[in-house]
Amino acid sequence: MTNLIRYKMLSTEQISEDRRIHVFDMQQQQKLSFNYESLKRTPKNNAYEELTDFLQKRKLKIDNGVYDNEEHAS
Repeated sequence: MTNLIRYKMLSTEQISEDRRIHVFDMQQQQKLSFNYESLKRTPKNNAYEELTDFLQKRKLKIDNGVYDNEEHAS
C-alpha cells in the first residue's frame, strides 16, 4: 500500500501568542486555516490524527517561522 500525501503546507503567520496555520487538504480539495493551539481542542478522528501527525513532523520549522508568509510544497 502506498502512502499518499494528504496535506500541503501553504504558510503560517504569527498572531498574538499563537501561530495561524494554512494547509491544503488534497483529499478534500480545500484550504484549511486554523490556530495552532486551537487544534488541541478539535474532536479526534482520522483526519485529525493525520493532520496532527503532519504538523508534528514540521513542528520545529513551524515554531521557528520557516513557513511564515511563504508557500511550501511539504
